[in-house]
Amino acid sequence: MKLIKTSLFIGFIILLAASCKKSDSNTDNTYPKQVSITYRVSSATTNSLVSITYDNETGGQTTADNPPLPFTKSITRSVNKNNIVTLGYFVNPAQTVKLEILVNNEVVKSQVYTNPNSAMSYTFQ
Repeated sequence: MKLIKTSLFIGFIILLAASCKKSDSNTDNTYPKQVSITYRVSSATTNSLVSITYDNETGGQTTADNPPLPFTKSITRSVNKNNIVTLGYFVNPAQTVKLEILVNNEVVKSQVYTNPNSAMSYTFQ
């Protein structure tokens, strides 16, 4: 009988703990919404790239020619569900380059490339 009471008590505590879990505040699926987007590009092997291309505030693309590294660009933009933002680079010769996309100061996409040109994208869910 004591084993059954102990098991029930433990089960109750587990259920109580699970029901008290905080909801993730980053799961705001209400669109359109205003977000801060930060693009970061870095490399340990070079001081600059030939170009960096990123999606700007209006949804168009902006190219930064011969940007020094590390490169950071922050924008504020209204997005809808399934909108895509992209970040890419070109360098010659090929170097190791790290691309990062942050949304509201949280890294949502990060990738290291060793190609002379590459790009990545993030889709809002």
